[in-house]
Amino acid sequence: MRKIFPTKRFFLFLIVFIFLAFNSPSAGVNFKDLGFFGGAYRDVVVKDNYAYVATSSGFVVLDVSNPLEPIRVGSYGTKNETADIFISGKTVYLAAQTAGLIIIDASKPSSPKLLGLVDTPGYADSVYVSGTTAYVADGYSGFQIIDVSNPSSPVIIGSYDTNWTNGVYVSGNTAYVADDGLGLMIMDISNPSSPVLLSSLHIYVARNVYVSGAVAYVVSYKGIYIIDVSDPFAPVILGSYYTPASYANGIYVSGTTAYVAHEYLGLEIIDFSNPAAPVLLSSYGPPFSTYGIYVSGTKTYVAGSGGLQIIDVSDISSAVLIGAYNEPSINANDVYVSGTKAYVTDGDTGLHIIDVSKPRLPELLGSYDTPGYAQGVYVKGNKAYVADGDSGLQMIDVSNPSSPVSLGEYPTRISANSVHVSGNTAYVADYAGVEIIDVLKPASLVFSSAYYNMTASDVYVSGKTVYAVDGESALQIIDVSDSSSPLPLGSYFGNHGSAQAVYVSGTTAYVAGNDSLQIIDVSNPALLVFRGSYDNLGWWVNDIFIFGTTAYVADGEAGLHIIDVSNPSSPKFLGTYNTPNSAQKIFVSGSKVYIADGYGGLRIIEVSNIDTSFPDLTVTNVKSPKTVIKGSSYFLTAAIKNKVKAKAGTSNINFYLSDNNNTDAGSLSSDTLIGTKSVQALKTGKSAKITLKWKVPKKEAKGKYYIKAFCDSGEAIVEADENNNVDVSGEVTVK
Repeated sequence: MRKIFPTKRFFLFLIVFIFLAFNSPSAGVNFKDLGFFGGAYRDVVVKDNYAYVATSSGFVVLDVSNPLEPIRVGSYGTKNETADIFISGKTVYLAAQTAGLIIIDASKPSSPKLLGLVDTPGYADSVYVSGTTAYVADGYSGFQIIDVSNPSSPVIIGSYDTNWTNGVYVSGNTAYVADDGLGLMIMDISNPSSPVLLSSLHIYVARNVYVSGAVAYVVSYKGIYIIDVSDPFAPVILGSYYTPASYANGIYVSGTTAYVAHEYLGLEIIDFSNPAAPVLLSSYGPPFSTYGIYVSGTKTYVAGSGGLQIIDVSDISSAVLIGAYNEPSINANDVYVSGTKAYVTDGDTGLHIIDVSKPRLPELLGSYDTPGYAQGVYVKGNKAYVADGDSGLQMIDVSNPSSPVSLGEYPTRISANSVHVSGNTAYVADYAGVEIIDVLKPASLVFSSAYYNMTASDVYVSGKTVYAVDGESALQIIDVSDSSSPLPLGSYFGNHGSAQAVYVSGTTAYVAGNDSLQIIDVSNPALLVFRGSYDNLGWWVNDIFIFGTTAYVADGEAGLHIIDVSNPSSPKFLGTYNTPNSAQKIFVSGSKVYIADGYGGLRIIEVSNIDTSFPDLTVTNVKSPKTVIKGSSYFLTAAIKNKVKAKAGTSNINFYLSDNNNTDAGSLSSDTLIGTKSVQALKTGKSAKITLKWKVPKKEAKGKYYIKAFCDSGEAIVEADENNNVDVSGEVTVK
């Protein structure tokens, strides 16, 4: 019913363990799993019209009462990849690799709850439960026997050391163990505290085992072996079925018929009534790798890298697909959240658009397979911009999420890594530097200029200033007020190795890379000042996101780090959340953190007990007469709101006349100030309407303009988000 699959190397696990041992949270930060999407489906068990699935991100429950349209109804996120699943009653047992055995109450499928767990000494790859005892194939630590009579406090009561165990099946007082080096091991477990090896049969890399009566079916790299185990002291091979084109992963046996999930061939149904001469009855090959398998009645459920497929096997000579729950296995490189949609890039499969309005039940809306290797993503309005590796910049229309459409592309000089869009300009970080591209006309993207004096890994734009980092731990600041001629303003060289990401809030730049977060005052680009750093985060720091005075750091090994940067000279470590795979990029919205977790897909968590008592002022509904005359006076209005749960003190709002609709605060320096209004203190969720009488400057040329409103223009308030303070009116004609 399960498979063995490639995982992180053990020494990486040790690094993470050592890191966590010396970096326990210094404050009571709380992490709550909200949901996940895009992890490979590893194994499946079906009971009472529900399919319970172990995935590389956790545990998923699907309602399969209508096999034509399976529905995701619940999930439980784990901090490690899960490889195997076993159900006893309403209790789910998960073999969770480095996390050991996880026990979950699934009595309410829509909201599974953790009952308990035990951290086995090895790599839990398979689990079988009999009565109140769980038997775990624990990788390099062999075979573990666990008392689960008290699910909230499972206890290891016995073990047997082997080479590397992959699979286990229990029948009565006998355990059948599939082992890499020793093949099939048959063990007497009548005394759980002291299991006894009865015999072993060498089979090259035994991966899984299923026992039916006196016959064991052993899955190996070379195929399937049928073994007579009627005499446990002397097992005998009766026959075999070779699969040279693909290795088998999961197996389920009914009578003398075996249902096998293959890595590349999909489902095969094999007649073993004559073990010496097995016969292939039928097959079904889904367009993805298959791992786990379960048979219930006339339906076969196959778990794989593309989700769950339901196959009608009422006629075993002709397997027919009747339903599927499609959840692609996403190797998530980056994530951008806009409204209730998360945009996630996968190097091989492009851009995926996911509905996250219900975080526990995320739903794939649509995908677009870009021509290159999708890395960074930025979304503005109904357009997504993808840094697509060797295929440069891709511009995609996402107004219809179910059917994204290419609008245009631009071949960057070298592989594109990251992208930031400001106004009608895209700034692309690639291995040649930063390329500046005019995206006003998507069908004909135009190269404006480039800054080629660096190997850029990430880029951030604020107004007319570009902040870029490269692999030499350098921060470069570039003036792009004239996009056709970018000019260097300043640079900062750190001492912590490769710089991978940069985020700018106000006059502070945060640079992350290697094992460090560095904080730099950029108020004077010609004289950058080091403010502080937090070191020893781990050796694989990939990304940084600032929300208020909190830094969220993505670490490819440890997961998500939370750091208080309210005092830049002395950042304070708050806590770490371990992700199942490899945290690449993050996006923060309020208390929710969205993590692009490599092969763990998209992870959504809630972070609480952080001081988020900062207001967040936003301005909307900027309105003015559509036609105005130079030298004449008019009234304009705008609404300002405090979105976050903290009172906002008195502040100012500035209004500008501009020839562009750029909403970056930095762009206002080239606009004409037409007035300032004081804004009263605003309580949480409260709004105020602002009215300004203004006069059209006589010096302005006739033409098309916009009115911009900039709240908290004097930076009197520390806000949760300093980058959403500008709004723009519709087009205004000056005559």
